[in-house]
Amino acid sequence: MLAFGTIKLKGMDEKFDHLTGMTKSRVTHHYAGDIEAESKFECLSYEGSPGAANFVGLEYLTGRIGNRNGGFILQHIGSTKSGRSESTLHVLAGSGTGDLAGIKGHGRTTWHASGEDNSQVLLEYTFD
Repeated sequence: MLAFGTIKLKGMDEKFDHLTGMTKSRVTHHYAGDIEAESKFECLSYEGSPGAANFVGLEYLTGRIGNRNGGFILQHIGSTKSGRSESTLHVLAGSGTGDLAGIKGHGRTTWHASGEDNSQVLLEYTFD
C-alpha cells in the first residue's frame, strides 16, 4: 500500500555541540493526507560545508494510516543542500502499536525551504 501526504513543522529545539560540530534537534511535526499523525523527531546532523548537511534520526508518529490507528517509528537517513532536504525512511521492525502493530515499510521525504506547503512524504507499507 502507498501513503502520500505533507508534513508541517510544529516546533523545533536545536543544540549545537562546538566540540563535535554536530547539531541535535528535537522536532514536532503534523502529517496530513493519507497519514494523519503528530510526531516527535530527534536527529543528529553535521554540516560538512556551508549549506550542506547530513543527518540521521528517529521519529515516532501517533495517528492514523487509512482506517488503522496507532503509532510506529520511522528511521531517517538524509541530507540537506541549498535549502532542499531529502531523507530515506524505514519503518523500524516491531515498533507498531495499536492497529499499526506489524507495520513494515520504507519511503522518502522531501523538504523545500520556500513556501508554506513545502514538504512531502511517501511511504510504501504492508502488515505482517
